[in-house]
Amino acid sequence: MDTEKYKKEVHDVYMNVYAPGFSNSDIEAIDQTVKYPIAYLRNGTVSMHDSYPIDPQKLRTAKGWDHTSDWDFEVTAANDQEAHAVASSIRRRKDGSIIEHVQAFYAFTKTDQGWKMYAVSDVTFQPNQIK
Repeated sequence: MDTEKYKKEVHDVYMNVYAPGFSNSDIEAIDQTVKYPIAYLRNGTVSMHDSYPIDPQKLRTAKGWDHTSDWDFEVTAANDQEAHAVASSIRRRKDGSIIEHVQAFYAFTKTDQGWKMYAVSDVTFQPNQIK
């Protein structure tokens, strides 16, 4: 089994399609990386969605989010059928001040159309919550 190959494939899908799509509020790009329905794990519950459960444009407006920094993405496990990945970043206002830190978990599955995300979970916290 070529674990590193699978990790690279998932990494490329995330960094080249999903991340730019999310940053640019491009739902069509995000949809290219998702196998629906997608599970959204949040606050102790799991919900299934036929569209991506996080709307980046609404998030941008609600939080005053202008850009993201300190982006880190790692595929932590992969085989020929599924992969797990984690990401972290800092959402910032136009002036560069920090809005919040974000940590996320993603589960991917290999489909005939390539690697697709089928589960996502995110946790946000304020700068003063970091210890």
